[in-house]
Amino acid sequence: MKRVMVASLALVMVLSAVALADGIGAFSAFKNGIGARALAMGGAFVAVANDATATLWNPAGLAQLGDTRLTGMSTDLYGWNVSTHQYIGAVTTFANLGIGLGWERASSADDQIDVDGTIVGNYEVVEQAIIGSLATNVLDVAMAGANVKYYMASNSLGDSGSGFGFDLGLLVNLGDMFVIGVNAMDLASSTFSWDGGTTDSISGLYKAGVAMKFAEDRLILATDVDFDGTDLGSTHVGVEFQVIDELALRGGVVLIDNFQDYYFTVGAGINVA
Repeated sequence: MKRVMVASLALVMVLSAVALADGIGAFSAFKNGIGARALAMGGAFVAVANDATATLWNPAGLAQLGDTRLTGMSTDLYGWNVSTHQYIGAVTTFANLGIGLGWERASSADDQIDVDGTIVGNYEVVEQAIIGSLATNVLDVAMAGANVKYYMASNSLGDSGSGFGFDLGLLVNLGDMFVIGVNAMDLASSTFSWDGGTTDSISGLYKAGVAMKFAEDRLILATDVDFDGTDLGSTHVGVEFQVIDELALRGGVVLIDNFQDYYFTVGAGINVA
C-alpha cells in the first residue's frame, strides 16, 4: 500500500511539473547533465541516480549513498573550443540524510564585431550555480530530495545578475528490480534578475524515468522522458553491464525532435580501487 501511495505521488508530481513548465530559457546548458557514466547511458539516469552525480540527475538518489564521494567534469560542449561546461561536487551522508554541495559553470565566447564587420574583441557569457542538496528516505519504500541553487551570470560587457532555483526529486522502489524516478528541475520557472533591471526565465525541465535491475544489479536497463513545457522533449534509453568488478560497459540512444532524429552514446568505467 505504501508503494502505491508513493507511486501515485510521483505521478501527481510529474503532471504538476508539466503544467508549470514553459520551455528552456537561461542556463539551458545546465540541463544537459553531467558525468561520464550517466552521459554514456544516453542520459537515462533519473531512476538510477546512485553515484555522486545524483545531485543534478535526481537529488533523491543521495539518500541511497552510504559514503562520501567527490566528482567532477570538464568538457567542450560542441567541439568548437568556444563553449565549456564544468562541474565539481561532493556528497556525503549524515544520520538518515544525504547531503551534497556542488558548483556548475558554463561559458560561451565569440568574436565581438563592430558595424563595419571588424573584429574588435571577444565577447563571453559565463553562467554559474552553487547547488546545495538534501535527501532522505520516505516510508521506507521511497527517497525524496531537493536542490537549492544560487545562479550567477556575467558577460564581458560588465553586465551581471543572480537568482535562485529549486529542484525536487523522487525515487520509488517497486520491489527489488524496478525503480521509478522523477526530477522536476527549476520548479515554476525561476526568475533571474540582471543588475540593469531586466529579467530572464530559468525555465523548468521535468524528467520521469524507469530503471530495471537484473543479476544483482550487474545489468541495468533505464529509460527517461523529458518534458519541455507541455511538449514532449527528448527520450533517453540506456544500459549498463558490469562485466567484472573492475569493468562496466555502457551505451545509450537519445531520441529527439519527436523521434525524428537520434544519436548514440557509448562509454566504459574502470574501477581501480
